[in-house]
Amino acid sequence: MKKYWSYFLSFIKKPENVFISLSLFFGVLSAILVPQLSVSDENMHYLRAYGISQGRVESGSRCTLPKDVAKRAGSVYEGNFSSDYSKPIDRSSLNIDKCSSASGYPPIMHLPQAIGIGIASLFNGSTGLTILFGRLANVLFYSIAVYLIIKWVRIGKWAFTAIGLIPLMVHMASSLSSDCMTNVAVFTITAFILNLFTQKDKLSHKQTIALICTGVFLTLTKSVNALLLFPLLFLPKRLFSPNKNERLPFNIQKWTILVVTGIAAIISILIWQKIYGQPLLTTGAAHNPLHSNPLKFIAILFNTYISPTIGYTDVVLRGSVGDFSSFKYHLPLFILIPLFSLLFLSLLHYNKKDQDVITW
Repeated sequence: MKKYWSYFLSFIKKPENVFISLSLFFGVLSAILVPQLSVSDENMHYLRAYGISQGRVESGSRCTLPKDVAKRAGSVYEGNFSSDYSKPIDRSSLNIDKCSSASGYPPIMHLPQAIGIGIASLFNGSTGLTILFGRLANVLFYSIAVYLIIKWVRIGKWAFTAIGLIPLMVHMASSLSSDCMTNVAVFTITAFILNLFTQKDKLSHKQTIALICTGVFLTLTKSVNALLLFPLLFLPKRLFSPNKNERLPFNIQKWTILVVTGIAAIISILIWQKIYGQPLLTTGAAHNPLHSNPLKFIAILFNTYISPTIGYTDVVLRGSVGDFSSFKYHLPLFILIPLFSLLFLSLLHYNKKDQDVITW
């Protein structure tokens, strides 16, 4: 008994082990138990992922899908969240209709879900089976990807673990939502930047290529994520070879890498726009009133976080981690407070190894 207990204690000492165990456990439960297509915009993501699984990367005004799939996605608007595992999808009966609002995403955003749906299709799966397999593939990808990131990052492992296990993060990863890929991209660039800031050696050629690829990956998830590349401007000079001309006020290697990363990210967006004839995420996108009145953003911030006359505090707090399935289900406040406390403690946690890395 003591032997197994020692194995267990050794296992949970590693943050990545704690993460993948809890993520897979609750993620699989969520994928199975949460009503299908009840997660925010999940029916739109289902249409997109199913099309990609069949080799159709359509991002125009019209998309071709089986009628059974289109009907299942549309039934959500009638309040139908039931799962059909009995009737195989009739792939010969096609429906040509307006593309879903998720069709503006690059294919990479729905790749895990598409793989799961493709596997279910090999067994002549029903709509229920394709949705379930897509969900399971998504949460499996999320769990493995974040596990590897936690294992890779030098500092803040427990903080990554706590953030990765926020209930809403696991909930979204257990659906067909493309937010799973976005979250993985954000985790990746954050870990990469932390590793670079705590690195003693010069930047290697492999790291340079990885940085450029990460910038492209980050931008293709959502173009606004390119802002997360901003901390790279402050990378320490010890990572780069010194200038031959010491009079130059900037490091040539550093700025060459940063410029190439930025150009590669921009080119990736332009290529997407050229191939599919539209910029990222414009199909079906709602008009943003802030575009016509940017100053209104200040009023929105005031009403949301400061104004005592509008009771949004609970909405903001609960919406961060505790609203599920199109906000129909909520975590009670007595769970949210310990959750935020745990996250706070994980940010404060460090061991001697972390301290040595930071203060070398």
